[in-house]
Amino acid sequence: MGTKPLTATDPPSASSSVLDRRPWIIPVLLVLLPLIGHLPSVILGLSSNPIWTVSGAVLGVGQPWLAGSQFGDPNVGWTNQALGHLAAQDWLHGRIPWWNPYSGIGLPLAGEMQPAAMFLPFALLLGFQDGIVWLEITLQIFAGLMTFCLLRRLDLGRVSALIGALLFEFNGTFTSVPGETILNVLPFLPMLLLGIEYARDAATRRRAVVVIALAIGGSLLAGFPEAAYIDGLLALLWTICRFIGNAERLKFALIVAIGGILGLMLAAPQIVAFFDFTILTNVFQSHTLGGVTLDPRGAAQVIIPFVYGPLGTSLGNNLLLTISGGTGGYIGAAALLFAIMGALTGRDRSIAVILVLWLVLSAGKTFGIPPIMYAMNLLPFMKDTEFFRYSSPAWELAVVILIARALDLSDHGGWRYRIGLAGAVVALVASFALAWPWAAVWHWSDANRAIMARWLWREGGFQIAAIILISLLWLRFRSPSGRAMAGGALVAYAMAMFAVPQLSGVRPGRVDVPAIDYLKTHSGLDRFYTVGPIQPNYSAYFSIPNVNHNYLPVSLNWTAYIEKSLFPSAASQNGGIFWAPFPPMQITTAMNDVQRYIKNYRFLGVRYIVASPGVQLTSTISIPDNRARQSVVELGQGQSLTLSRIAPAVFSKLGPISEIGIFQGNYGNTATGILSVSVCARNLCSTGSANLDSSADNSAFHINISPPLTINPGDRLSVTINHATGSHPDAIWLWPGAGPDQSLKTSSGQTLKGQTVQLVFNTGSNRHAFTHVYADQLMDIWRVRHADNFYTTNGSACTLRVMRLNSVIAQCSGPDALVRRELFMPGWHATINGAPVMITPDHDIVQKISLKPGENRIRFHFAPPFSQLAWLVFWLSVAALLAVQFSAVYQKRRPSRA
Repeated sequence: MGTKPLTATDPPSASSSVLDRRPWIIPVLLVLLPLIGHLPSVILGLSSNPIWTVSGAVLGVGQPWLAGSQFGDPNVGWTNQALGHLAAQDWLHGRIPWWNPYSGIGLPLAGEMQPAAMFLPFALLLGFQDGIVWLEITLQIFAGLMTFCLLRRLDLGRVSALIGALLFEFNGTFTSVPGETILNVLPFLPMLLLGIEYARDAATRRRAVVVIALAIGGSLLAGFPEAAYIDGLLALLWTICRFIGNAERLKFALIVAIGGILGLMLAAPQIVAFFDFTILTNVFQSHTLGGVTLDPRGAAQVIIPFVYGPLGTSLGNNLLLTISGGTGGYIGAAALLFAIMGALTGRDRSIAVILVLWLVLSAGKTFGIPPIMYAMNLLPFMKDTEFFRYSSPAWELAVVILIARALDLSDHGGWRYRIGLAGAVVALVASFALAWPWAAVWHWSDANRAIMARWLWREGGFQIAAIILISLLWLRFRSPSGRAMAGGALVAYAMAMFAVPQLSGVRPGRVDVPAIDYLKTHSGLDRFYTVGPIQPNYSAYFSIPNVNHNYLPVSLNWTAYIEKSLFPSAASQNGGIFWAPFPPMQITTAMNDVQRYIKNYRFLGVRYIVASPGVQLTSTISIPDNRARQSVVELGQGQSLTLSRIAPAVFSKLGPISEIGIFQGNYGNTATGILSVSVCARNLCSTGSANLDSSADNSAFHINISPPLTINPGDRLSVTINHATGSHPDAIWLWPGAGPDQSLKTSSGQTLKGQTVQLVFNTGSNRHAFTHVYADQLMDIWRVRHADNFYTTNGSACTLRVMRLNSVIAQCSGPDALVRRELFMPGWHATINGAPVMITPDHDIVQKISLKPGENRIRFHFAPPFSQLAWLVFWLSVAALLAVQFSAVYQKRRPSRA
């Protein structure tokens, strides 16, 4: 078939003589370079572990070397690390990770898909604190090995294949990390294409079945169906191309189909868990993204990576925020030069056409070019796919293959190089125009324009320098080693860009172990509710039940209960996020809803509430009620601020005010002295003061005032904040606050036009419902009085003992009913003394079973419906693949007949 087998006995070629003589260098480099690629963070003492930045459970974290984010999506922590850690712990303790009892009131774990609970053996790495970093390194190595094998199968020399594999190890998706489970899927695309290539050759068709099955099964088990689906579209185009050019089309199609079916069978337990959960959710209605595209200015970031600054940069600009969050990867101008050359090479033109077609389709769909976008949206499930963000691995692999083809040229490209250079220059010029900081569309301030200009010149200059250097190596040295040097420079170029997000890693701190241990020790089976620290789903990481969640999909009965009976503002997130600090939700709204729905929180067994220092568990309002703080005004000893405004209508919801919070920053807990406040309305004033030693940085500092003051809508309200004593200043954060009804003045008489301060007005009511039980620098913990236990009975006929998560003993003198505060959904089973009993819903949300007189030994167990059938299908596929593999080995070893 004209392919080059991967053996050490190939005759030396013009492009790979050294590696032909020493093929062991190839796996060494593919393993070693990903480790070297992570050295910048090691040398600088920085960490990309998301637990330090998004867990909300750590202290003492140091600042990054470069302001920004080390990954493109905080769900790397909330979902992949936190829930993946729970799945790993389940496997390591001999449990199938079907269920997560620590988020919400219990939610499916494998069925949520993104934790990649079934992604063995890779998922086991997440059982360790830095496992998510080691998982990325492992996936880089795996992706490199598969890409090398694919490129060799495409008849490319060892040097070209090695360079291509290394470029894929350091591609833009591995750099940007738009989601850890996207990285899980990434190695299986070159593996799938390799299997399709094997299917072309009669000698490797059995191997093709195994490789295709493992690739498709692995893609689905990896935990991100959107990325697997997009990869499958490129594989489909590749298959059609090879089908047309194959003399034995029926056999080729049959082998690919058999491999595909066996791959789906391998993933049957994951597929069943996902669909069993999905049919109970609104995931497809809440995830309609077919018409969403990336702004064309995002193309500049594809050609000039980091042209808009580090990952996560927005500078308050919504356009830049959508571009930064919506770009899943990049190419780079120097890489584009060689990709264009590879597209123009004469070898295997059909594959070049397919790859270029895929790049055109990807660009059209990503940037919303109407004919392409409309046509792509006709494909099944495409309207539910965030293509612009999750297609990057597929088009990056297409670019890598084209680059490897260019590097394998026997000459220096001639006209191909000139066209490639011209294309790269045009792309660079267009990118400069799109990212031009002086363009009116950006609306930059002078300071922010200067920041954007520095990044444009720096990153654009880097791309120009890379093109010049690599071109000099390519053109100057006419030997194979010269082309290898150019390829090596391309790898160094990719590794340099890979290092940038590492500079935004942080210096590791410490987990707030005392607070975690307090909750573990005292909560038992009861839950806590957080309005700040211990972000969802890190309760699962620490194995503490928490009623909050960050899930997609999520059960409709649970989201309906939240929106109706716990926190109506969660409707803004379509039920996917139940955590007040997530915009546009508000902490003050959440705390007011705790007061309003306290009976429902108690019913769900919420025993503790966790909040940042200064957050009050009483009825409050914040004015302004947004997060738009912009700057600070410093208050030294004796300095003050006075706000005058008309009291808004929201004061009609409050009784007399007994406490007021001022949103301030204490300069890293260095502010000292007394902060006093005076609040006046209708010629009546209340005053109070507190020591800044008890303040928390960048949060509301609450001060009791007396006597309690009633404020009515329409009253002229005056608030004076005074730093009465203290050797170190405090900082009062300023919000935008234009309007004729308000003014803000300093003690020196200066008017701060268009600015205001955020004040939190507190009635102090309903304090008897909570007891303050723990406090440290990171969090306060409040005990909710009269919360229900995890297990209760409807009557008094039974006593309960030996209560565990999935078992309890009830001694009953008569009939009764047991209520278990875990989510009611299909898949739950219960037995009493070994006999199955029916589970029914209580309050449409938790579980209830009937009890009989006598001793009731009750056990609960969850497994998705049809999971037993799924396991049977899985083991049948394993048996079939083993049979295919053994038959291939037997056929290879059987002596041929004369």
